[in-house]
Amino acid sequence: MPLETSEEAAALLLGLTSAQRAAVTSDAGTLCVVAGAGSGKTTVLTRRIAWRVRTGAMEAEHALVCTFTRKAAAELRERLARLGVEGVWAGTFHAAAYAQLRQHWADSGKRAPSVVGDGRRLLGEVVARTPGAGEGVVGAVMAEAAWARARLIEPSEYPPAAQAAGRTPGLPAEQVAGLLEEYRREKAARGVLDVDDLVGECAQLLRRSGAAAAVVRWRFRHLFVDEFQDVNPAQWDLLGQWRHDRDDLCVVGDPRQAVYGWNGSDPSLLDRLPALLPGVVTLSLDENRRSSPQVVAAASAVLSSADAPDGVPGGAPAATAADGPAPLVTGFDDEAAEAAAVARWLRRSRRPEQPWHRLAVLARTNARLEMVADALRSSGIPVRRAGRAAPRRDGTGAIVLLRAIDPGTRLQAALVDVRAELDEAGDWLPSVADAYLADGCADDLRGPTVGGFLAWLAASPDAAELDHRADGVELATFHRAKGLEWRAVALVGLEDGTVPIVHATTAEARAEERRLFYVALTRAESELWCSWAARTGEPGRGRDRRPSPYLTAVRSSASRAEPTSPVVAVGRIAGLRDLLPAAPDPESERGLQSMSTKTGA
Repeated sequence: MPLETSEEAAALLLGLTSAQRAAVTSDAGTLCVVAGAGSGKTTVLTRRIAWRVRTGAMEAEHALVCTFTRKAAAELRERLARLGVEGVWAGTFHAAAYAQLRQHWADSGKRAPSVVGDGRRLLGEVVARTPGAGEGVVGAVMAEAAWARARLIEPSEYPPAAQAAGRTPGLPAEQVAGLLEEYRREKAARGVLDVDDLVGECAQLLRRSGAAAAVVRWRFRHLFVDEFQDVNPAQWDLLGQWRHDRDDLCVVGDPRQAVYGWNGSDPSLLDRLPALLPGVVTLSLDENRRSSPQVVAAASAVLSSADAPDGVPGGAPAATAADGPAPLVTGFDDEAAEAAAVARWLRRSRRPEQPWHRLAVLARTNARLEMVADALRSSGIPVRRAGRAAPRRDGTGAIVLLRAIDPGTRLQAALVDVRAELDEAGDWLPSVADAYLADGCADDLRGPTVGGFLAWLAASPDAAELDHRADGVELATFHRAKGLEWRAVALVGLEDGTVPIVHATTAEARAEERRLFYVALTRAESELWCSWAARTGEPGRGRDRRPSPYLTAVRSSASRAEPTSPVVAVGRIAGLRDLLPAAPDPESERGLQSMSTKTGA
């Protein structure tokens, strides 16, 4: 419905900066918004969609928005609903591709291929009967299969492409190529697709079938892509098939947050967009409204330091938020001492009546978070893991029961029976079933069925990730934390060999590691803790470690920080005091002396 009053227009632009307003109201057919961390990219994306719908420039039912997580898609739909906009299709590239494939299969009366969420079992059978393929390589080959699919690389093209990209799967490239070809043949023989096939299969369908392409292009005339810096060649190919030379595309991205090159993304697409799409209008959002100047200074210093390789965009958006304390950079004797200190810092950082989920602990790998989780629980601090469902709410039992039901059964009827038989499915099933329906995967005229739901579930790797309602400090990897934010963030395990990761041996990989650390730093709004352990591993069997080279830049920025408020100064003192051991025993005194030596205190 077009805007009827200037008050309605003003409401859509309320609270926006001049740069954000320009991006929301731009009449450019093809628009690229370069939006740095904390610059309000989701706000701009949702307001632009609402602006175009409310001004009559597009109809919501003809808009498609691709995000990189289901959570981001759900948040976008919720925000649009609050702006009075309903009917926009929002989901991941995989979900969009799968919905379009299912619709085509239903319309043409074809038997839909089975979709497996995890192809490792099938690949394991291929490996087992392949001469010379050793045990334990399935995971590595599966990762290479996903990377090759994302990069549009055929099995025969894998060896030179892998060498050029510095891929090190742990077995000869020619052997990997052979396994990839056998895996592809096995899937074709069984009529099976895996998740990584969906995007490419959809693009091929639209390329070879004029009827299917006409249906999709009629339905989706207005295209939006979030996190464009993480788009891979296969997704770009599918986007091109959707767009079909039409001048109606808006992408939002940040070259500083390109962190999925290892998984096939091509961050250069954002830089090459003017050449790829002549006439594209590029606008920049250059204010970080989320993080304190101290946090932004630390993140900017990491990107701009003298040892930063090519491929790392320098600087960061200017900070406009209030002052905060300087980041804490601390070393400990071992992981246990680090975890205990983090627990004390979190307890001190929590404000009265503030929920625990406003605080987070991030690490480069999941393994490093285990000891922290134990330390927090021992201290009486509740914990929740980003992207992980609680043991009794993970839906495993529900899936088993659903698989025993006729696949043609109406989904709603089946859900009633399953929930009655399995108590723990009560929380899990409704949220995941709602996500299935929201993704437009409601089969054909029969409506949503059990078979359709299970197939969609297999094709949506993060479909069962619950937005936990229980309060707790968030624990997540750097990659999982992307797109999220917390008031206070602790980054742990910042040792050389972990940050950057030891197998990042090429200049491109090292540049991505630096960008990943930048992403982790900019998750913090006001308080930031960075720590490392001088020894990691089991007592008596560990190894000595050095601090991450990136911490030099963080320390440098912290030493230059000059908080102007007395309240900030008090908070800084309190934070340092909180590092003191709970009891003055000889072991803790030795740890304190070691910590003081490492931090220069």
